[in-house]
Amino acid sequence: MAYRVLGESMNRRIKNGAICIFRESLGGSRNGKIVLVENYGKNDEEYNSSFTVKTYASEKRATEDGEWEHSVILLRPNSTDPNFKDIVLHEDDCENMRIVGEFVAVLDE
Repeated sequence: MAYRVLGESMNRRIKNGAICIFRESLGGSRNGKIVLVENYGKNDEEYNSSFTVKTYASEKRATEDGEWEHSVILLRPNSTDPNFKDIVLHEDDCENMRIVGEFVAVLDE
């Protein structure tokens, strides 16, 4: 999948306007990977989009039955602009979100 990435929140790795290749996310650990995330319930008015590209990080905790669950998911910017902050997600925040893909490369222009 190829998408044009707009904005400066990932400008250390992805320039504003770059076309990037993402592969379908098949699960497994995403910690430290750059991901394309769709948020069905929220639209960025500046870019008229419900998508964001960020570095994925999660913290897990053990449940009473010995399974693991996310206690928090962080979508981290990688920008020279310090105004961009982590997006902090808890379980309820993730109902309308999905990982669309994992970053592979920026296409040369």
